[in-house]
Amino acid sequence: MHKTEKRKRNPKKKTTNFCCFAVCVLAGASVLPQFGLCVATMAPSFAPSSSTYEYEVFVSFRGADNRTGFTSHLFAAFDRKTIHAYKDDINLPRGAKIGPELLKAIETSRIAVVVFSKEYATSYWCLDELVKIMECKRVFNERVLPIFYHVSQPEVLEQKGNFAELPNGPEDKMNSWRAALTEAANLAGLHLEPNRPESEFIEEIVENIVKKLNEESSTAPSLRQNDAPAQHSSATIPHNDASSGQNTTIINAIADWTRFFFFFPHFFPYLT
Repeated sequence: MHKTEKRKRNPKKKTTNFCCFAVCVLAGASVLPQFGLCVATMAPSFAPSSSTYEYEVFVSFRGADNRTGFTSHLFAAFDRKTIHAYKDDINLPRGAKIGPELLKAIETSRIAVVVFSKEYATSYWCLDELVKIMECKRVFNERVLPIFYHVSQPEVLEQKGNFAELPNGPEDKMNSWRAALTEAANLAGLHLEPNRPESEFIEEIVENIVKKLNEESSTAPSLRQNDAPAQHSSATIPHNDASSGQNTTIINAIADWTRFFFFFPHFFPYLT
């Protein structure tokens, strides 16, 4: 009577085959950029869900420039359109630290509006807010709308004129301020043209915000914002997010297959 011997698995072979499988997956990810895909999108999305947003709009502005003028009229226009905007003089609890509270408001807002004015770059708070806003754009895909109020886009982009001198600070902080200014000024924004009524300009800003909010409600939160460089006119430039969504879908599929192999190796006998 012959005993049936069980086939012994060769651990070296299993390791070798798995390494081949891993190399194939990584190779596929590395060639994706050749097809217009970004390997960086393989990182998980940390974008807040719709239930975690506290505000629809966060406005970064220099209070000394326009708190009682332009921005007060802008907030009033938001109220008329029932757009929930963060207001530091109303939403900031008494006794709370301004820094952490403002940073939290930025993180939990759908859209950040940056009002670049003549004295904007003289404020530590404004510059720190801007750094946080651009960070949220990169990490949370937060939409950012720059407003050029009595300043030109090149002034902000190239840090000249009213933006030539920034407050004194550590070199790394000043570099982060300049990088944020350049990045924000290079986005599609709105520019107040000479002799144009501010009330008309504010209506255009609000219409633009309403359009972006409608796009947010009908678009998956993982889609990235693809902003084009700002123009000197007040017209906005349309965005195209479709390709980024396709890229994310393809890359997520690769990640899902990798996880599937780890949890269900018996479905891959040729790798074991």
